[in-house]
Amino acid sequence: MSGNDILFKTCALVGAGTLASLGLGLLSAVRYQLHRSTLHRYRHGKEPWVLVTGASDGIGLAFAHQFAQSGFNVILHGRTEAKLKRIQAEFEQKYSDRIFKIFVLDATTPPGPEFDRAVLDAVKDLRLTALVHNAAGSGGSQVEANVIEDVTSREIEGWINVNVRFMSHLTRLLLPILLQNQPGLLIFMSSAAADFTTPNFGLYTGAKAFVEGFSRVLALEMKVKGHDLEVKTISTGMVATASSGWSEKDISFSRPSTTDFVKSTLKTIGYNSVKVTPYIGHRLQFAFFNSLPSWAQEKMVMSSGQKVRDKMAKRN
Repeated sequence: MSGNDILFKTCALVGAGTLASLGLGLLSAVRYQLHRSTLHRYRHGKEPWVLVTGASDGIGLAFAHQFAQSGFNVILHGRTEAKLKRIQAEFEQKYSDRIFKIFVLDATTPPGPEFDRAVLDAVKDLRLTALVHNAAGSGGSQVEANVIEDVTSREIEGWINVNVRFMSHLTRLLLPILLQNQPGLLIFMSSAAADFTTPNFGLYTGAKAFVEGFSRVLALEMKVKGHDLEVKTISTGMVATASSGWSEKDISFSRPSTTDFVKSTLKTIGYNSVKVTPYIGHRLQFAFFNSLPSWAQEKMVMSSGQKVRDKMAKRN
C-alpha cells in the first residue's frame, strides 16, 4: 500500500469519526428537543418556593424570571441589598400573583453559626421545593483570568469560598428541607471548563470539576435512599453575560442570551441524566470538539481562551 493510500484512508477514517460524532450530537439535540419538562412536579403545595443563588444579574436573574413565570415564589439571593430590593420591586410589579423575598449573604462568608442561622432564617416557614446553585466567581468585583503561577492567595480563597464552600454548606443546610418537601429539585451550574481545560482558568476549572463530582455523588445517594429529589448538573458553553465581557450585541447561535439558555435548561428537567448540556448550540459545539484529535482540541481551547481573556480585559 502506497503512502498516498495510507494518508487517504487515515483522512477518511478521521472524517467518518467526525461525522459520526456530529451525528450523535445532533441526535442528542433532537432527544432534548422532544423531551417534555417535568418542572411542574416541583410546583406543589400551597406556596412552592425556589431559592436562586446569584440572582441579581445574568443567568441567576434569568432563572428567577423563568421560575416566577412557571408559578414559583422566589427567594432572590445576592450580596448587595439595594440591588436585590430593586429587583424584588420589579418582580412584584411584573408577577403580582407571586411572592418574592431577598436573601442577602456574601458567598465568601465563612461557615459557622451565624452563616447557618442566616441561611435557615431565609427559608423559615417556607415550602422550599427547588434550589438553584448559580452563584459563581472569585468573590471579587470582577473575575480575573490569571495563570496559576500568578494567582494570589485572595483569588484562591475567593474561588474556593464561592464555588465550593458556599455551595457545599448551602446544600448541607437546605437538603433536609428539600427532602421534607419531596419531590424536590436541585440544580447545579457547571461549565464546559470542567471537561475542556483552558489556560488561565485553572481555579475556575477545578471548582467546576468539584461541582460535577459533588452533584453526581449526591444524585446517586438520593437514588440509594429512595428519595424523590432530582439532581441536575448543567454544563454550559459561552453565554452572553456581562461578567464574561459579553453584551446583547454578542448574542449568537453559539452564545445565547441568558433567557434562552435558562429556558433550554428548564426544558431538560425530568430528562434521564444528571449532567446535561441543555442549549443546542453548545451541544453541537461540544460534539464537534470531541471529534477532533487532541492536538487540534488543545489549539482550539487556547484560541478560544485567549478571546475570552481579551473580552474580559476590555471591561477595565
